[in-house]
Amino acid sequence: MNATSISLIPPGTGGVRDYATVLGNPLHAPLMELTRNTDTASLKGEFLLLHFSGYGFQKRGIPLWLVKKIDGLRTQFKAFGIVFHELFATGPPWGSAFWLSGCQQRIARDLLLLSDFWLTNREESARWLLERSQATPHRVLPVFSNVGEPASIETERQRKLVVFGSAGIRAQSYEWSDGELFRCAKRNGLEIHDIGPAMPEGPLSQRLVQEGVIAHGKLSAEQVSLALSSADYGALAYPPDYVSKSSIFAAYSSHAVCPILLSDEYGVHDGLTPNVHYARGFDAVDRSAVDPRVIGHEAHKWYEPHRIDAHVAALRTMTTEVQR
Repeated sequence: MNATSISLIPPGTGGVRDYATVLGNPLHAPLMELTRNTDTASLKGEFLLLHFSGYGFQKRGIPLWLVKKIDGLRTQFKAFGIVFHELFATGPPWGSAFWLSGCQQRIARDLLLLSDFWLTNREESARWLLERSQATPHRVLPVFSNVGEPASIETERQRKLVVFGSAGIRAQSYEWSDGELFRCAKRNGLEIHDIGPAMPEGPLSQRLVQEGVIAHGKLSAEQVSLALSSADYGALAYPPDYVSKSSIFAAYSSHAVCPILLSDEYGVHDGLTPNVHYARGFDAVDRSAVDPRVIGHEAHKWYEPHRIDAHVAALRTMTTEVQR
C-alpha cells in the first residue's frame, strides 16, 4: 500500500468497517485490515488511524498482540490516532466478559498511552479515557448515519414503523416484551417495514409473515434513506447509555424519524432525553405522549453537530495539531 495515511480496521464486516469506509476517502486514509500476521514493515506516512474494537480484533476482546504491533508501527508515521468504538465489556460473574474485562481495559489503556489523539462516541467512554490520559487531544462525537444525511427532512411522512439493521438487532426489537411491537403497530395504525438481511428461518420469520410485515430485504444506502424519509417511527432495542454508538439510531435521527427506544431503564445520556429525542418505549406511542414529527425534529437537531463532516474535521484538526 502506497498511501501516505492509513486507517487500520479489524477484519470482516460490520459497523466499524462501515464507519471507517465513510471517513477513509475524505481523510485520504484508505482502509487496511490488521491481523497478528499482517506485514507492516514497509508502511510509513503522515498519519495512522486505528479503529479500535477489541472484539473485532479477537473473538473474546483480548487482542494481546495489538499493543506490540501498534507500538512498533506508530514510529513509522508522523501522527497516530485512535477511534475508540468500544473500550471493554462488563457482565455478571457467570459470563466471560466479567473475567476478561480487566485484560480488555489494560489493552485499551496501553493503546491510549501510545496515541497522539483520540476520538470516541460516548461521554462515559471519554470519562474513562480522560482519567488515564488527560493531556491527549481528543473529541467526543456520537456516530453518524451510514445510510446518508438527507438535504431536507421536510418530507411527506406516512404511518410507517421501520425496523432497520442486522438480523440480530432487528430480532431484539421484534421479540421485545413478547412481540409488543406488533400489538403497538395495530393499536396505532402503523405499517411495519423490515429493512435488512433476511431473518433466519424459524418462528420469528414466520411471525413477520403472519403479521403482514413488509420485508424489503437488504437495501442500498440510497434506498434505506428513501424509506426512512417517508416513515414516522423507527424501533430499536438498545441501552440509552450506549445508543450514541448505534449507527441505526444515527440513521433514524439523521432522517428525522422518531426513534422508539426499547430498554429496561431510561435516563439522560449523551445529550439524549427520553420523550424529547426519542419515544420512551411503545407506551409513549400508545399514550400519545410523543408527536413523531416533533421528536423526529429534536432527534435531528441532536444529530446535526456530529454529522460526517464534523468527524472528518475533528480528525483532520487533531492530526494537524500534533504534527506541528
